[in-house]
Amino acid sequence: MNTTAKSIVFLGLTFALSWSVTLGGVALGANTTPTGAFFALFLMMFGPSIAALICAFSFERGHVREALGLKWTPNWFWLLAWLGAFALGALAILLTAALGHGHFADPAQNLMAQISARASPAAAAKVRAIPPAVLDAILIAQVIGLGSLINIPALVLTEELGWRGYLYTLWRPSGFWRSALATGAIWGVWHAPAIYFYGLNYPHDRLIGVPLFVLFCTLLAPIMTYVRDRGRSVIAPAILHGMINATAGYAALCLSGANFPWSGVVGIGGFIALALGVAAIIFAQNSVRPAS
Repeated sequence: MNTTAKSIVFLGLTFALSWSVTLGGVALGANTTPTGAFFALFLMMFGPSIAALICAFSFERGHVREALGLKWTPNWFWLLAWLGAFALGALAILLTAALGHGHFADPAQNLMAQISARASPAAAAKVRAIPPAVLDAILIAQVIGLGSLINIPALVLTEELGWRGYLYTLWRPSGFWRSALATGAIWGVWHAPAIYFYGLNYPHDRLIGVPLFVLFCTLLAPIMTYVRDRGRSVIAPAILHGMINATAGYAALCLSGANFPWSGVVGIGGFIALALGVAAIIFAQNSVRPAS
């Protein structure tokens, strides 16, 4: 079977599996409760990995691990991927504030204000009793722990096994930019039901959130592909992806008054930060000979 046919089968399975979960969840009312939404979106993530495993075992016998990018070959780009998520969040915050669409805030104080507005008086009082410095430390520890111990392993086994695993193997020979941008656009569209029906990332601006997130994924994809190239394993982009997911909420707590479309990492500040990252990749590719 040629690459085009394999790609069609992989993408068809991915969308069928993931979208059936999200749309089935809507039919069952899962999008109306936080718990239901969590489980529906969690199960949706397995679409790319299940499709990748089916295709790899069906079409790539004898080199399944290579086709999936499952290589344990750590290098400095794994660490740079981990740090890069923090850099993206910090740059998004700085750009948003510098362009006058928000101002810096203490994350602990911001969280306390949000809890006071939404939680019961008893729960809010318990949070307010925690010293802000302690709460800040807890938040940072949660970001690092959530990203490193939960998000990264989860994303290796779900989304990234498909996008920067099997699909990367199929499409990367066609060229860096063609592979990265096509993957990014499709990856963004894949999120559409999660955004429109569940409010993922854009809970109050769902319709415009769909094309905005397609743009976000298209900008992020070259960075992910570059990390995949240089990290020599699907684990490297999973590190970056997992830590971006973990740090996005914390980055939002570092800003006050940043309303849509300046909503943290997935707002205009984040888009500009990603565009600068893409520019850095262009510079790196033109300045440094890529690894063989």
